[in-house]
Amino acid sequence: MQKAFLHLRVYLFSVLKERLGQDMLEIALPAPATGGHLLDYLTSRFPEVAAYRSVIRLAVNHTYVPESTFLAEGDEIALITPVSGG
Repeated sequence: MQKAFLHLRVYLFSVLKERLGQDMLEIALPAPATGGHLLDYLTSRFPEVAAYRSVIRLAVNHTYVPESTFLAEGDEIALITPVSGG
């Protein structure tokens, strides 16, 4: 039996956008998957994301959600990091 995958768009902002040099990633994750699964995958693949793992907030389809939220095919996920200014 072939495993199903979710195809997701992950948008990067602020420091993550700068560190990875891009503003969007297209990711395929085995289904079912949660926001936590996505973050685990990204931290294993990108050390730049791992450095901020503890402070990243997730927004799925423009709504902040907990990491336990299940993701669906075609979801747009934003990784939000704290922003400081002066």
